[in-house]
Amino acid sequence: MKLKHMNKYVYSESTQDYWPQIKTTSAKSYNDCVEKIILQYGNELEDDKIIDTIDDWDQLREYLNDNYYIALSDLEDIDEL
Repeated sequence: MKLKHMNKYVYSESTQDYWPQIKTTSAKSYNDCVEKIILQYGNELEDDKIIDTIDDWDQLREYLNDNYYIALSDLEDIDEL
């Protein structure tokens, strides 16, 4: 059985109350990573609108900034940095 390679992605999160934090997520692809992070924020913030209406990284960044004052950096593949 061949194991699927997981890429590691990095981004920073900054809020009004905390200094920026570096966060990492492993996923099969960029799109899979975005989907995982969307689900994570939707669940953490208990906001179904995130899960139901957000489709990409830019939408997530804008929504979190406008509604929760959470700023996210670009999402980058660590191997490409």
